[in-house]
Amino acid sequence: MSWPRLTSGSNRKREKRQGLHGSRNEDSPSGVEHGKMLPTNCAWEGCLLFYVFMFLWLIFGIMFIVSFIYWLIKRKHGKYVLYLFSISCVSLIIGIIISANEPMPVNNSTAEKERSTEIDENMIVNAVEFAGIDEKHLIDLIGEPESKDEWNFTSPNGQTYKAMTLVYEQGNKEFLFIDGKVVRFTYYGNKQTYKNEKHALALFGIKPGPNITLVADTGAALRYRNVDESMKIDEFWLIEDSDSSIGTVKITYDLAYFE
Repeated sequence: MSWPRLTSGSNRKREKRQGLHGSRNEDSPSGVEHGKMLPTNCAWEGCLLFYVFMFLWLIFGIMFIVSFIYWLIKRKHGKYVLYLFSISCVSLIIGIIISANEPMPVNNSTAEKERSTEIDENMIVNAVEFAGIDEKHLIDLIGEPESKDEWNFTSPNGQTYKAMTLVYEQGNKEFLFIDGKVVRFTYYGNKQTYKNEKHALALFGIKPGPNITLVADTGAALRYRNVDESMKIDEFWLIEDSDSSIGTVKITYDLAYFE
């Protein structure tokens, strides 16, 4: 499939690109950042070492205190007291270093709640619920369309399909039906902006899946394949207006009709 040639009419700040794949490995099959995943618990080896050295520090610390008191009374075995003090200090320092290098545990339910909040905040529309539904189901969800257009769609794959477009909100939302199901949802923006790519997906109710792949990024448009974790969305394509706001978003549920 050939990509439409898109020219950038805006100078989008590069920090927007940090949202979903700013530090990704270019060799990664997924176009997303894999380097900073939320840790759910610290590595058991690190925890074990930490507790071992803290136990040693406690034991040698107690022995040092007892020996020091004995030295104060008898003035004997001063080197032994110094050795115990040194060992306890070394154990404490090593334990602190191990603890500092271990990631803090994150509660899974808390992390999931934060992700859900991020998805819901300022959402434009939950595009996931439109995936593959029929006309009746769509009308049950959002009501009767303002217009309906039946036409023949000629696909890049050479086939011609009987298609139907349902239009809502004065043309801002279009639903393309082929074979009785929604295969693409198109949204025309109203000066909305987004912080980064993850936020752009969240505005449409999309949680990135493990196989999400960036296939095009021109500076004024971005395009993802294998998009969401439910595997209901094949492609997410966002094109910006000249003022860096959201221009057009095409969310495709079945790419077989378009390539």
